[in-house]
Amino acid sequence: MSNTSCLLSGLRGSFDHSLWSHTSPLPEPFPSLQSSVNIDVLVIGAGYTGLTAAIELLERNIEVAVIDAQEPGFGASGRNGGQVIPFMKHDPATLMAMFGDEVGRSIIDLTLRSADTVFDLIRRHNIDCDAVQTGWIQGGRSSANKTTLLNRSDIWARAGASARWLDTEDIKVLSGSSYFNFGWFLEGGGSVQPLKYARGLADVVRRLGGSVYVKSPAIRMSVSGKKWSVSTPGGEILANRVVLATNGYTTNLWPGLEQSTVPVYSMQVATEPLALDDGEEILPGGQTMTDTLRLVHYFRRDAQGRFVIGARGPFKDILNQGDARYIIAKARTIYPQLKNVDFPFLWSGRVAMTADYLPHLHHLAPGVTALVGFNGRGVGMATTLGRVLAAACLDNRKQTLPYPTTALNPIRFHGLNQIGVRLMIAYYRVLDRIS
Repeated sequence: MSNTSCLLSGLRGSFDHSLWSHTSPLPEPFPSLQSSVNIDVLVIGAGYTGLTAAIELLERNIEVAVIDAQEPGFGASGRNGGQVIPFMKHDPATLMAMFGDEVGRSIIDLTLRSADTVFDLIRRHNIDCDAVQTGWIQGGRSSANKTTLLNRSDIWARAGASARWLDTEDIKVLSGSSYFNFGWFLEGGGSVQPLKYARGLADVVRRLGGSVYVKSPAIRMSVSGKKWSVSTPGGEILANRVVLATNGYTTNLWPGLEQSTVPVYSMQVATEPLALDDGEEILPGGQTMTDTLRLVHYFRRDAQGRFVIGARGPFKDILNQGDARYIIAKARTIYPQLKNVDFPFLWSGRVAMTADYLPHLHHLAPGVTALVGFNGRGVGMATTLGRVLAAACLDNRKQTLPYPTTALNPIRFHGLNQIGVRLMIAYYRVLDRIS
């Protein structure tokens, strides 16, 4: 099959046609909301953040209902690359400068524990999601990359991470590629099948006695006596507390929340299971990996041996075959053994970016709490901070949380900001090609 026809006809980036939908068994159906319900806590958004918060609340014997406009994992939680990476875009010194030593150290500790938090939760609730904790690699090529990665590896190791440097031979053995000249390795990292993980979390909510309602978008929210009233097309929920966990798929339900993040799109392609000759193995140890480009590429093998690679995608929900050409070309540059291999899976999803590249936890009003903006680190940090979100929901500012709350701060000229992001991405793509 030719390169131009390597994508299956009709696949246009939809959720239903992603690799993860293809390899995730359909769960036992959840109902849509068709009545009025009284509950202690309502969680809006059935992704990692909302579902983890719901589990934490249910384990504290608190009544919880979760609603979603589509289904568990429909957003970024079911579309991402499944990489579990226990570090943030900011280094430890920057976090301490931003928040002070005590709060900064708390954020660092949460970050370093984030992968273990994911895998411990999976083991504790026996979630079948192809989880492997074999480590994460970041590889580089240029001398400038080398200085950056050496510093990054050293800084995070001194902060407590199990990190080590990879020389040319090390990274060739681990990656299965001669493309990279060096890199660093985080032992705590790993991967999951992201949609299986999201659906597994929803099943845990159900097993613990919580309610999950699908195809039930929140269309209106208001005060009703001492409770919050949230309306959906088929019903209403009265709740003492409301948690907003909609991230890259946030709407205008709460004024200003949608404008506090900028959605960008991440696109992925995948092969069928690979049968490679000895010496051509890709990531033989099962690690996940990223490069150091401004518009980063991230890649891995899935449980059946497919090669999956992702990168920043076009700003649209519907894709065409041409959108995937550059990412397939990159895959074949890193791994020439993929030259004649087809990529039948193509999909994309939204990533919520914040101005400071940190997740934002907000007390929006008495009884209303929100958490948005994972900046591409959602598997580990959304799971970890989902538990913090549950505590924040109950806390009502009475005790110190392990992650800071901030005031809601909508981005000025939000629409123009999205145009700026598009231009920046185009500029970064040119710089990456030059470098």
